[in-house]
Amino acid sequence: MRRILTIAFTQLRVQLSERGMWISSFVVPIIIAVAVGFFSAAPVVETQRLDVLHGGDPLAQQFVALLRQEGAKQVNNVPLFEVCDLSAPQQQSAFCQLDALSETDVTAFMRQRLEARQTLAAITLPSDFSDALSAGRTAKINLRVPSASFQAVQTAQRYLDAVVARLGGAVAAAHAVTMLVSGDQAFYERVYEQMQAKWATDPVELRETSSAVDGQLPGTGFGHSIPGIGSMSVLFSATALAQLFAKERQIHTLQRLLGMPLPRAYILTGKLIGQYLLCLLSFGVMIAVGTLLGVRWGDPLGAIAVVLTFTLCATAIGLAAAAVARTPNQAAGLGFLIPMTLAPLGGAWWPLDLTPPFMQTLGRIVSPIAWSQDAFAKLIYYNASVVDILPNLLILLLFTAAFFIFGIVRFRLE
Repeated sequence: MRRILTIAFTQLRVQLSERGMWISSFVVPIIIAVAVGFFSAAPVVETQRLDVLHGGDPLAQQFVALLRQEGAKQVNNVPLFEVCDLSAPQQQSAFCQLDALSETDVTAFMRQRLEARQTLAAITLPSDFSDALSAGRTAKINLRVPSASFQAVQTAQRYLDAVVARLGGAVAAAHAVTMLVSGDQAFYERVYEQMQAKWATDPVELRETSSAVDGQLPGTGFGHSIPGIGSMSVLFSATALAQLFAKERQIHTLQRLLGMPLPRAYILTGKLIGQYLLCLLSFGVMIAVGTLLGVRWGDPLGAIAVVLTFTLCATAIGLAAAAVARTPNQAAGLGFLIPMTLAPLGGAWWPLDLTPPFMQTLGRIVSPIAWSQDAFAKLIYYNASVVDILPNLLILLLFTAAFFIFGIVRFRLE
């Protein structure tokens, strides 16, 4: 065992003495992971302004009240939006920032706020809003959004549709019942009041829960990029084993080892352990960086188990690559191809759930990263325990066994 460890630590020391190894295994992965995590972080939810202008008639006021209810709904404890009623500026909160409204025309004020992107959208109700709805006519609502803002169009339209559905539903139901029984206007108003009372509370309550960890959305931020890029970095370090063997054959270092009174199994085992330690060190540095950046890894035993198991699997992939590559150029090609293929297929760059179903299936079949990323996601975002990720660990071990068997059968030291 001592001889095996001597070979392992010697190989580790030689590789760490190369500046290029530090750059490729530590510096570059950290830079990439930080950049990806920063740009993929979930956007901060902020309350937006929504300007409304109306004539003050009863149904228009009811429309504004329903719109306020819609805006009061919260995501991550933050209200969606606040209605700024330009028809009653003195009654609005300071958040609406309507101080300049008295100094300019209302229409011009709305346009200025849209151009400055101080409001999500501006809604204008027609002056005959109540009369039109009471008479069963179509009331045209004017929705304006900032220029070149497709997302604002979708968001404002969604809020508007929700309110129109509630108000329009009550009006339509009252009209239908009134016509069915040939009732008069007073009957219509009584029915409308009852229908409106039914719509006062949403029939469906939506509770949005993004994550168990500080409201962080799964698949975003450093919680995804650190383990993802870390696993890709480990694959690069592991497949460097093929280049190491090819280079040592070329400079006859491996032949001198074979001339020593050591079983060949000792030499191969020592080389594999040395590469495994290098991969562990690379992944450990990424875990430390993620911790400094605020990633909470969940169950410590679970995180350690994923790191150890995936690193072992990556080492087996490195052996398989070494068994195939016979020249330094072949080894370099495989060392680039394998990580750059398995990383995106396994969801190291982006969440696998964002890809089409057939890509998800393919990724889980061919890439061990898919299973390590899934395990990390369970630990980081859903507070899973080591027991919950046992299926992931088992599948990683199956990958490991398959690659080790292939590598041992095909590998030749000579």
